[in-house]
Amino acid sequence: MREKNIQLKTKRLLISPMSDEEMRQLIIETPISELKRAYKEMLGGCLKNPEHRLWYTAWKISLKENKQLIGTAGFKGPANNCSVEIGYGIDDGFEGNGYATEAAKALIDWAFEQEGICFVEAETDPDNIASQRILEKLSFKSDGAGEEGPRFVLEKGETSWMAIYMCFGLSIGTALGATMNNMAIGMCFGMAIGMCLGVAIDSASKKKRKEIREEREKQ
Repeated sequence: MREKNIQLKTKRLLISPMSDEEMRQLIIETPISELKRAYKEMLGGCLKNPEHRLWYTAWKISLKENKQLIGTAGFKGPANNCSVEIGYGIDDGFEGNGYATEAAKALIDWAFEQEGICFVEAETDPDNIASQRILEKLSFKSDGAGEEGPRFVLEKGETSWMAIYMCFGLSIGTALGATMNNMAIGMCFGMAIGMCLGVAIDSASKKKRKEIREEREKQ
């Protein structure tokens, strides 16, 4: 996965993965021992798994207007059974402005664009009501309890392959109709092809997603 020049942009924020050197500096500057330990583990994951480092590194959250760093977010390793876990934090003085929700949504959208990712999970401290509200705003659903506390999950919306291949069929039909000099027949052939492909792929996709859900429930 290429990470050069990756930068997510929202209305107010810039979100980009930290380099190994930036991670080392973050560890030095972090005063909270628990957080410092977490960053060290993340850096360790980056160094041991360079091909998957985007799923280990911290992503810096900066204000778009002045590039000021206001927090970090990231994932807890690459996908496990089509699911990744997200974490986020906004520095004191910048909380209560919706930045965490904005940054988390951008990272979640990015994660769902990556191949094979169907679920994003998150855990919160039982007393961290603010973080739980953020997850609720992002449409996460309660998913029992994890090691850190309440667990939440967000499932990627299923792609409507039928609609995609119907459009594909229209293109084929137009080409066939022009070739046959009979647009009506060409469009019928094209729509039939698109419908058959769409139904087949939709069915396979739904079956696969069902299998993934069932496997997750067993964990």
